[in-house]
Amino acid sequence: MYVQGENFDFDIDGEEHELNVLEIVTLGEADYLITEDFEGNLFVFLSDEENEDIQLVEDRREARDIIQYWRDECLLAGNIGDFEEDEYYDREDRDLEDDYDDYDDNYRDYEDDEY
Repeated sequence: MYVQGENFDFDIDGEEHELNVLEIVTLGEADYLITEDFEGNLFVFLSDEENEDIQLVEDRREARDIIQYWRDECLLAGNIGDFEEDEYYDREDRDLEDDYDDYDDNYRDYEDDEY
């Protein structure tokens, strides 16, 4: 029905909002759409796959809990391993430097050759 990255229009409190689907989160048996408007406001919808319908979660506490779950579990807000400290990229840079240590000298030799 809806997919991540999709935009759709929805009337909230008499005002038309263009929303972007950030994530589809499954909690228990229910699927929720986490959406954002162009002003950065988050909205949560209960998705009914059988009827191809969505319903705005109007209970602020419930919506807040679902958004918090999404931030904690789906966005990996915690430690994500060695990427956090850029160790992976430092290793990659060192390996690349080793491969090209003598590149400038070798390149000059090729400039003098005529084809």
